[in-house]
Amino acid sequence: MNNIFTSHSLKEYNSIPFESRKIKEVYGDNIRFPKPPEDRPYVFASFVTSIDGKLAYVDEPSAFYVAAKNILAGDGSMADFWLLNALRGVCDASIIGGNSLHTDDDYSMHIYDEDIEKDRIKHGLPQIPLNIVISLDATDIPLEHKIFKDERIPTIIATSPAGLEHIEKNMKQDYVVLGPYVTLDEVENNKEEILNKLIDFQNTIVPVIITGEGGFPNASLLMKILREIGVVRLLIESPGYGNYLIKQKIMDELFLNLSCVYIGGGDTMTLGKGDKGFLSTYHPHTEVLSIHSHSPHFFFLRHRLIYDVSEK
Repeated sequence: MNNIFTSHSLKEYNSIPFESRKIKEVYGDNIRFPKPPEDRPYVFASFVTSIDGKLAYVDEPSAFYVAAKNILAGDGSMADFWLLNALRGVCDASIIGGNSLHTDDDYSMHIYDEDIEKDRIKHGLPQIPLNIVISLDATDIPLEHKIFKDERIPTIIATSPAGLEHIEKNMKQDYVVLGPYVTLDEVENNKEEILNKLIDFQNTIVPVIITGEGGFPNASLLMKILREIGVVRLLIESPGYGNYLIKQKIMDELFLNLSCVYIGGGDTMTLGKGDKGFLSTYHPHTEVLSIHSHSPHFFFLRHRLIYDVSEK
């Protein structure tokens, strides 16, 4: 991957999760971050899109194919997958949506690069980042999925009170409930319970974090809880939840990998699909922090989100 642009802002980022010869060799530098907020993790997402902003083909719902079917890019799809794994390597936890588990019986946020995994372990981080499955009401989560049964994978479910009702009726795996938490004060007043249940929890028991009301979990409360248990850098792999966090002004960065294919029309996945878009009078902006190229057919852009920009 060739670095063809680096912004002045990125040069000032001085937080490096760990030194990695492999990342420096492939990416040109360690993946750097700014100082995280005090009340939540530093949040970044990774997606691959077509040139017209599609995340999947009409006949293939998996985002993997947007990269894999770029015939002219050669092994560009592998570079795309490698960067995702590098980001998993430098994060403390990663979030996916319940629907993602339907695409693969073995889906989990492992780090499929042995060198990065070894560097991560050497610097005191767990072998596998915390896997967080997010859902509005848990009905889209395949509760029999391997991710909840494999003792090697630290996994948490985050959902709403309605989601808890579904889990209570359908979850066969042992689980422990935290919440429901509706306010920040409730989280603050239950720090001890949260820490006891979520730090060094046994992977045979799945913690279920309940926030919000009805069928709507509260993202701010979840972020506060994750920060309390030591999640400093959080990777988002769910397009739907990523869009929601942008709406909440919680998303800090987007790693958008551009596969130079055109998908066009059809009812397929995009960022924010099914949601109301921003208006011309108000919308987030970005600053491009870096651009890497694999070939003329595949590019890797890192964006910093900028909120509350107004016309003068």
